[in-house]
Amino acid sequence: MGVADALESRSAARSTKRNAGACLTCAYLLGASSWFPGMASGSSSVDICLEPAQGSQLAIAYYNEDKTSLDGGRGNTDRADYRTDLTLSLNENWVVGVGHRSTILNVEDLLLQTNGYLHTFFLPVHRVNHSNGRRFRLSISPALSGSSNVVKDPDEFTADAFQLLGALVWGRQLSDRLGINYGICGDHRLGGFQVYPVVGFNWQAHPDWRVELGFPTSQLRYDVSEAVNLLLRLSPNGNEWYVKDKSLEKNSTVIYEAWMLEWSVNWHVHERFLLSASVGRDFDGQYEMTLLDESRVRLFSDAATRIGATFVWKF
Repeated sequence: MGVADALESRSAARSTKRNAGACLTCAYLLGASSWFPGMASGSSSVDICLEPAQGSQLAIAYYNEDKTSLDGGRGNTDRADYRTDLTLSLNENWVVGVGHRSTILNVEDLLLQTNGYLHTFFLPVHRVNHSNGRRFRLSISPALSGSSNVVKDPDEFTADAFQLLGALVWGRQLSDRLGINYGICGDHRLGGFQVYPVVGFNWQAHPDWRVELGFPTSQLRYDVSEAVNLLLRLSPNGNEWYVKDKSLEKNSTVIYEAWMLEWSVNWHVHERFLLSASVGRDFDGQYEMTLLDESRVRLFSDAATRIGATFVWKF
């Protein structure tokens, strides 16, 4: 091959990469989530605002958080979180699923009206329409959220144990590299149920770099290779649970509110399998809960480091 042929071949390869990057940009800017777990659901809470993962998949994750102190020397907390998500893509417009969040919360030096085993079961349904550079998504998910002695016994269910999560999100491609998502969302990630605006500006800075700046989630993704990417993500990490004490005589709610800054490495080890490792910082956290003596307390917690691992099977 001559020099001219080599230069032409290299130019063609660069053009192909740019075109591939542009195609990925179109999908990303219109809100189409990849099936990397960091983009689909990096939080241990329920995020109905984010786009569902593409295709059908099963994701299982574990997170462990360091012990942290509550303000005023009231005690210490440590927690572990488990996440399971089954997503079924019925067609290009309908995505359904089932999910479970499990939190083991240990609070030292305080007697709470809960056994510390907290669960959220939810059934998300997504309707997605897209055409001519525009996208619309309606997401609804009923949920059951409570302590283990509530969720395992239907006789203990009350209206306080049920949640209804929802999102209306529009997306528009402004240019080849810039897109915008906006809408409203209602969930418990910001501490108790809240309805709040959603907005995100998505910028494909480079075929390997993608930036999303917005509220309540911002993230930066770098594709190291076709199989590996790095993701830095900021998002809310709260939830609410209806709980009862061991005797089932006293009931209340536990509300947690925090923000999570998390960095993850996602490795596409096979066409259908992916592994992810993450480390994050849970900060600006606060608990609202009722003690056994019926007093209601609101306590801030120090920032804590969280490590996590995720396995995804796409089928």
